[in-house]
Order: sequence, then C-alpha cells, then structure tokens
Amino acid sequence: MPKTKRLKNHVTNHIKDQIKDHAKEPTLFQKSFFAKTFKAIYSKPRLFLYIFLLDVAFLAIFYLINLLVNSLLPSNPNFISSAQANTLVFIAIILGVIAYFIIMVLVYSFFSLVILGNIKSYSSDHRHDFSMFKNMFVLNILLFMLFFILVVIFNLLLGLLTGMSIWLAIIIGVVFLAIVLLVYAFYSFSHSAFILGHELKTNLKNSLKHIFTRSYLGIFLSSMIIIGVYILLYMLAGVIFQNYIVSNYDSFVNITSYITIIVAYLLFSFNRIYFFFIAEKHIGSKS
Repeated sequence: MPKTKRLKNHVTNHIKDQIKDHAKEPTLFQKSFFAKTFKAIYSKPRLFLYIFLLDVAFLAIFYLINLLVNSLLPSNPNFISSAQANTLVFIAIILGVIAYFIIMVLVYSFFSLVILGNIKSYSSDHRHDFSMFKNMFVLNILLFMLFFILVVIFNLLLGLLTGMSIWLAIIIGVVFLAIVLLVYAFYSFSHSAFILGHELKTNLKNSLKHIFTRSYLGIFLSSMIIIGVYILLYMLAGVIFQNYIVSNYDSFVNITSYITIIVAYLLFSFNRIYFFFIAEKHIGSKS
C-alpha cells in the first residue's frame, strides 16, 4: 500500500476515533443536577414511593393532632376575650400554644430525619441514625423561627403596599419573592447538609454561604418552566372546555385543584433530591 494512502487511512481512522470519543462524552444536560436527579428517581422508584408514604403519614398525623386540638378548644366565640381578663387562663393558653408548636416541630423533625435519610440513599447506603434527632429538632426550631420572621415581614409589607403606586408595589413584591427563594434555598441546603453529617454551626454557615451559588439557577429555572407550562395548559384547558366549565364549574375547580396539588408535590419532592445533590457536591459528606 502506498505511503500516501496509508497516511490518509490513519488520519481518517484517527478522526473517526475522536468523533466516537466525543460522542461518548456526556452532554451538558446529562451532567446537570436535573438529569442526575431524574436518573436517581427513575433508578429507585420504590424509594420515591417510601418518601411519598412518609409525607402522607406526616400530613395524616398533622391533621389528627389539629382535629384533637380543635375538639379541645371551647366553642364559645367570646372565650378569648374572657381569657384575656383572667391572667392564669391567658398564661395557660400561651403555654398551650407553645406546647402545640413544640409537638408539631417534634413530629416534623422525626419525619424529616427519616425522609432525608431516604433521599441520601439515592447517593449512598444509609442507615437511619435517630441519635441525630435532637440536632434535627434544634435545626427545625431555628428554621421555623426564620419562617415566622418572614411571615411577619410579609404582613407588614401588605400593610405598607396599601395606597402605594403599582410600580413600587411590583418592585417590593419582586424583592420579597427573591427573599422567599433565598430562604427556601437556605432551608433545603441546611436539611441536606444536616443529613450529610455536618454539625449545626458549620451547617448554618455553609447554608448561608451557598444560597448564592449558581447551581440554584438550574433548579429555579426548571421549576419556573414547569410552573409556566402548567399555567399555559391550565389556560388552554379553560379555552377548550369552556362550555363544560360553565355548566360544571365546581367539578372543574375540584379536578384542577387535585391536579395542582399533585404537580406541586412532585415538583417539591423532585427539588428536595435536587438540593441534596447540590449540597453533596459543594460540601461533601461527613457521615
């Protein structure tokens, strides 16, 4: 074989090998946390079912506790007014509210610990360690206090927005939405860091540090796209089934409400695992 032809074949084979190697390389999407989360759920669907059942169990217990509390509350609408005049009764009410709050956080902390353990199982073998429960409870107390402050700020902003110009109200609304997203990121990252074995002080420090990471752009962008598509489908269904909606409005509202709850839960559950993978990459596992 002539030397020129051999050289040509060598170059051709080299180019083909490069193309094959390049084709084997994962794409940017395949390397994304979104794809990793989707693959994890797809590979272990039973684990996702366990998480769903735990969420259902928590909501059921939450409902039963509230049902019990409501049955114990006096039906007299003037009870609060009369209780304010009686110092001992008023103190008892305050203590009851605090006890209710602590019980709910304890229940929430237990289910959070188990659910986070199952989420960690998507990445590595995990055995539930209930000695972590105390720290989980303390972390959730701090997070609930943060949410309480956020609710207070929201109510204050609602009062301030009254009488403001529409543009100023929109600006304040956008700023508040950004704060809500940052708090959500802080909450999710801190829970993930906790199950990864990081101590409380280090956990809070890392969570605060990483709420501005660019990795969150993907999770927020994908969530907004999914919500946007759902809203468009909702509006499209309203146009297509307009005649049915007019004559069966209550049924349409009930059906779309159930669908909205399902979509919201799937998105929330997906994002919990998504945040875990982000935290795992940035701070690693200590346990």
